[in-house]
Amino acid sequence: MGQDNYPTPTRMDGVLFYIQHNRGKNTYIYSLNYKSDKTINKDEPIQVYRQLFDNGGVIRPLTIIQKNFAYGIDSKLLKNKSYEVSIVSLPEQKLFLHFPSKGDPYVSTTVAGTSFILKRIFIRQKDGTSGLSTKVDYILFYGVKDGKPLVKKLVL
Repeated sequence: MGQDNYPTPTRMDGVLFYIQHNRGKNTYIYSLNYKSDKTINKDEPIQVYRQLFDNGGVIRPLTIIQKNFAYGIDSKLLKNKSYEVSIVSLPEQKLFLHFPSKGDPYVSTTVAGTSFILKRIFIRQKDGTSGLSTKVDYILFYGVKDGKPLVKKLVL
């Protein structure tokens, strides 16, 4: 299924979800983007960065190519003060950032007709593809529904 023996990001404070793939253990982390006054940045509510486990676990920003073509996000404020979010390389898979009156903010999505809280994503990239021409076999969405863990598979 993927992600066996993969590392967990070392800083989980404010992390909404993260992405890993079969081409190394580097991790792309999506967390709340706070301003200096500790309020959420309404223009960019989620910050994305990477933890390079293949390079000692150092944390770095996304490269311009990663931000614009792979792991970056687009977000739009909705009337109910939540956000519709999409990853630039998978715009049709809508994610929603929620700010409940009680509890921590979270991201939800729907895969195969099931809505759930998203915790992590694993991408199985096709062998023999790389760079901007990378193709994907499938994506596993790990999450929680009604307090129980679940995994949903999206075949592309």
